[in-house]
Amino acid sequence: MTTVELIDTSNKKDTTASIFSSYSEPTNYISQLVMSSNTGVDFNKIHLFVKAGQDGRSQGACPFCQTVFLQLLVKAKTNNFNFDVLTINLDNPPKEFKELSLKPPVLLHGSSKLLDANAENNAVILSDVDEIAEYLDQSYPNTLLVQDKTNARSVCLNVFSKFSHFIRDVATKSTSLEAELEKIDSFLKELYNNDLNEVKFMNGTDQMNLVDCYLLPKLQHIRIAGESIKQFKIPNRFKFLWKYLKVSYETDLFYKSCPPDREIICHWSKSFLSQKHLLQIIQEAPYKTLSVHDEIKI
Repeated sequence: MTTVELIDTSNKKDTTASIFSSYSEPTNYISQLVMSSNTGVDFNKIHLFVKAGQDGRSQGACPFCQTVFLQLLVKAKTNNFNFDVLTINLDNPPKEFKELSLKPPVLLHGSSKLLDANAENNAVILSDVDEIAEYLDQSYPNTLLVQDKTNARSVCLNVFSKFSHFIRDVATKSTSLEAELEKIDSFLKELYNNDLNEVKFMNGTDQMNLVDCYLLPKLQHIRIAGESIKQFKIPNRFKFLWKYLKVSYETDLFYKSCPPDREIICHWSKSFLSQKHLLQIIQEAPYKTLSVHDEIKI
């Protein structure tokens, strides 16, 4: 089983840079390490490049990046491999990364000049979330990600698009968003035979798979940005959905992969908040909302 360590990159350039001290000519984003599973040179290590936050260094609030981050954490519980997570400042990406013509999330597995000038370029490089999941399943077969015996994915296909329309004022009311959230709540209620105490994940087990890795980051964006920007709260009556969130919040996997609230808020509000207001948000402590309101009786 792979042990992973969470590293605060905001004010620790020397500490994180030293992790790669044995690499020759490290690129300028090596110090922007979010997580590493070991400290030695390993040319078979998986590298995940994710969007940087508002400070250009810490983890940003890209739900698709968190999806792949979760995939790696799920896989690392039952398979033996090393991986790390590094941030890319999209406003000023390193030349070597820019030449890939890809946007995060990007998974790199194997030897590459991107991280070591003396290495051979024979790495697998993927940026499609589904292709990454399939590759991880093929490479590390324990705990399959791509399995959906309950057809759960079809239930949550539209929830994020409805949220995007609502928060960007394409839709003036939250009706369509609430309808999609209700679908998920009803699905969980039926899946777990109307028993809140039994609720785990979308596949009917206590193990996350690709559907959860997709859905949970999006629900977190809906919760945090919806409430902060649009004063929208996921209705208390969706008790099975809230229990699903509670179960997820209690996992080490979600805690490690989840960006702070301030990054989620900035992600959705950059286009209409003043620079002064954005700066205030960025300077807030990197708090993560990972609990359920007391008034929700679950």
